[in-house]
Amino acid sequence: MRIHIMGRHAHRTPFAYAPYKRLFAQKFDYVEDPAKADVILFGYVLNIDESAETLAKLIKANPALRLVVVSEEPLWDTTNSGDFRKRHNIRKTGDHVFQYEVINHHTSDAYVFQRLPYFLTTDDEFYLRYAYEFATNAKLTPADIARTWKQAAIRYAFFAENRDLVKKYSIRHPDIETYGLSVYRTDVAKAMPDKGTLRVGAGWGAKVTRQQLPDWHLDKLVTLQGQSFMISAIENTSQTNYISEKIFDAYACQGLPLIWAPKSHRIHEMAPAGACLNLFDQSPADAVKTITGFTPTKATHEAYAAAQAALADRFRRFDDFIDERIGFYERLSAELTAVLSEAPAPLP
Repeated sequence: MRIHIMGRHAHRTPFAYAPYKRLFAQKFDYVEDPAKADVILFGYVLNIDESAETLAKLIKANPALRLVVVSEEPLWDTTNSGDFRKRHNIRKTGDHVFQYEVINHHTSDAYVFQRLPYFLTTDDEFYLRYAYEFATNAKLTPADIARTWKQAAIRYAFFAENRDLVKKYSIRHPDIETYGLSVYRTDVAKAMPDKGTLRVGAGWGAKVTRQQLPDWHLDKLVTLQGQSFMISAIENTSQTNYISEKIFDAYACQGLPLIWAPKSHRIHEMAPAGACLNLFDQSPADAVKTITGFTPTKATHEAYAAAQAALADRFRRFDDFIDERIGFYERLSAELTAVLSEAPAPLP
């Protein structure tokens, strides 16, 4: 199967990350010329709109050409992608109508991980940094943790884009326990007391965005390492298997994580009750009261120390990390092969 990755979000699809690109090259042929492809891959359905004229010409020349969105980002799926639960879709854009297939967190099992969530496996740096930090943190005693939190120069840290008033991000699908949290976490961050609160990310007044930094992840770890009592790990979207680097960053930096997650969410495997502060179903105002009114106890310190030890074990074996990556590669390869063997959505 010959594939071509197209669109300005081409770098945000599993097939584009260097470790995965090498793996997928064993099963699929990457082609630079889309006219030679059997499949055009996108990271975001909006890329179909942006490439509509080109796609129309390609499909006219090759009616068997298939379009597939392989999305790693539930935020994009739930806001601008139509019915994100359907594997086979129709996209109307301008004068064109396209059939396309969807592989995302809701239409496939590709992102159902074993021990480490998908996003961490896109770069070896995540594993190497966390393995080091958690091995170090596992040596902390409850008393050490209490002392670190008491002396922390930053009380509350929020590293996330300011998405004030962008209400399309506030979606709710309780039947599949999927919720948009971008506006929510912005509202919480805004309502926190200025004294002791650090807000970092696009829209908070910084002259340089985090994406412009040579290493945004290392910058965050260095900035917060042992310097913050609480660190927000609230995702832009709550979906059972969607977990980014945020929860791991909070623990790596020795901060108490702030999360928002229903009972079914797999983040609880990393952040057990007592070792984090779960704001699930609280209004922003109530969340602020919960955060600012929270006083850790001896039980909190002990639960947190146990969580650090569990994370150290989770990141102790590099083979587990590689196995997780290979597992995702195999699941996604199977999903792509399967979805292309299925009938596309009928044209209107």
